[in-house]
Amino acid sequence: MRINPRIPPNFMWCHSCAELGAGNAFGVYLAKAYTTMNDLIELIAATLEDEILSRKEKKSIKHALAKQPLDAQQQAFIRSKVFDLAMERVTADNYGRIISWLEEANKSLAQPGNTEKLLSEGYFSPGDACRDAIITQLRQATKRVDICVFTISDNQLSEVILEVHQRSLPVRIITDNDKLHDAGSDIEWLAKKGLPIRVDETSNHMHHKYAVIDKKYLLTGSYNWTRSAARFNHENLLITDEPGVVNQYFREFERLWDEMVPFV
Repeated sequence: MRINPRIPPNFMWCHSCAELGAGNAFGVYLAKAYTTMNDLIELIAATLEDEILSRKEKKSIKHALAKQPLDAQQQAFIRSKVFDLAMERVTADNYGRIISWLEEANKSLAQPGNTEKLLSEGYFSPGDACRDAIITQLRQATKRVDICVFTISDNQLSEVILEVHQRSLPVRIITDNDKLHDAGSDIEWLAKKGLPIRVDETSNHMHHKYAVIDKKYLLTGSYNWTRSAARFNHENLLITDEPGVVNQYFREFERLWDEMVPFV
């Protein structure tokens, strides 16, 4: 398993969790003085040994998070890594067990006391924060994904979009008719994979950069879904689940979808 060397080294953890995991292999990890996000990832990975996240293991993870909560960017990173762990382990034979493990792992990472609070988090580039947050939201989609973005050329994002489509979730994309011809654009590749895509027919630009996940979460900001946005540009991304705002953006997506033409 590859660990990101840019994980903040000051992510501290408690030393008193060993008693919660005593008596099993997971307890060995808890018995150590773990102090970084790398250690948390290894700790969660250890629960995959038997492909079941036990009640004791879930309690241990929640106890650790209660001692040192994750901020929004750390949580997005950890959830993305948890998904990667599951995908590396899954086979045709253990698919059901791994999906159950993934669901339980994500529940365990929920921040104590925040389940009723509205989400409203900001991310910025250059750097991986915006991209990681988008990937996390896409991978956590359970019902549908509607993407309305000026240009898509970041292969990492495009591959995750395809993953969602291959999970048989409805995915729709609206994009600009001029930018899809840019070198490196992934729009034609996504269309060939069967994703429904619509574009504008005017000389003006379809310049939005937003997505609605499950009609519940909105991702919006200046951030284009490109490699340059992550590597070089000063961009921003806001994620919110404020119902009134999410519904406004979804209604606009529906209006644009009816107005735009299919890309074939």
